[in-house]
Amino acid sequence: MKNRLKELRIEKGLTQEELGNQLGLANNTISRYETGSNEPPKFETWQKIADFFHVPTEYLLGITNDRVTLTINDLNSAEEDAYKRITAMLSEDYPKGSISKNKIGRLLADEGLWEE
Repeated sequence: MKNRLKELRIEKGLTQEELGNQLGLANNTISRYETGSNEPPKFETWQKIADFFHVPTEYLLGITNDRVTLTINDLNSAEEDAYKRITAMLSEDYPKGSISKNKIGRLLADEGLWEE
């Protein structure tokens, strides 16, 4: 699966060197990430890049075509309540890093428990 780093960089009108400077990475590192010859060593690096372009990491990585990043401000009051209850439960019951909240969220979305 090909990432969208080059596409997003060009869309923003940046050279590899300019993007590297913005992210604190060498431009040859950006080149290797774009071609897929080298992957960032940590998910946090992908997250940093996605945050820079204001897209979800799943979009940057080519997993989804959805460019929209949701925030709590996008939720109605019932959704916000459900979100707060779920995150509180996960935080209380599972130590940080022991589960992937992203995987759980995708499974819940795919489950079809509720109609949109």
